[in-house]
Amino acid sequence: MITLQNEALRLMVAPTAGSSLVALELRHRDAWVPILRPTPPEAIAGGNSSAMASFILAPFSNRVRDAKFVFAGQTWPLLPNTPEGHAIHGDVRKRPWVVAASTDARLRCTFASRAHAEIAFPFPYEISFEARLEADTVVLELALRNVGVTPMPAGIGHHPYFQRHLLDPTETVQFEARMQGVYDGLLPEGPARALQPAEDFSVLRRVPENGFDTCFSGFAGQARLVWPGSGIQLDLTTSPAFSHAILFTPPEQPFFAFEPVSNANDGFNLAARGVAGTGVVVLAPGEELRGQVALRLGPA
Repeated sequence: MITLQNEALRLMVAPTAGSSLVALELRHRDAWVPILRPTPPEAIAGGNSSAMASFILAPFSNRVRDAKFVFAGQTWPLLPNTPEGHAIHGDVRKRPWVVAASTDARLRCTFASRAHAEIAFPFPYEISFEARLEADTVVLELALRNVGVTPMPAGIGHHPYFQRHLLDPTETVQFEARMQGVYDGLLPEGPARALQPAEDFSVLRRVPENGFDTCFSGFAGQARLVWPGSGIQLDLTTSPAFSHAILFTPPEQPFFAFEPVSNANDGFNLAARGVAGTGVVVLAPGEELRGQVALRLGPA
């Protein structure tokens, strides 16, 4: 595990577990306050990225129906990793990455699919991930490159789990983000539809307690979290590559996920059927898909 730290922030990364984030903490007075859900010691010891504070999604985000997709007129199999037989969350989060550079405030890790004989994705790719601290802001940069000789579909994302309360156990975190549309179901059959009132977070309001595992389209690239009892605010901004977002609120848990991602759930198959606006990018040989997420922490 590698720790980045400055006067305001502490970020812990596990390169051998998909370059997942083990912790993001804010210095408040003389204590470190977890902003993302803390990673259990057994998950750190076992390299279980699923239980960590955040993990990287690549070369696609979320689910692919029946662990196969159509591209360029051919059906390509993936490795099923859900009880229903779908593929979920890409193929890099539980694999070791290489540390390319490391200082007190910056870490860069790389991943090459050709270095892993059991890789499930049928097109070769390489990824660069950089995390750095800039005063009160954590910057996460991700770049996925096609290193093959044919075009490939691609998607990237981050899966951070935020704490529902920080210093005040009675507070309820508030959330604001502007999205244009929403997909029906975990494996949508068609394009995004208009938002219903319960799905509209364009005005700051409480994060739902449960019932959300929802992919949004048209994410404007800005979100805000406010912990009112603690007086702490997080501003999340992204580059245009992250045109989609997922809100996941597991019931009876002290955390929730807001995931900036590039593509819709089952986006590869939706795009193959001619559905527009899926966010799926087709990379020519040598091309890359690059996205940045910045998390700024400060007083509310």
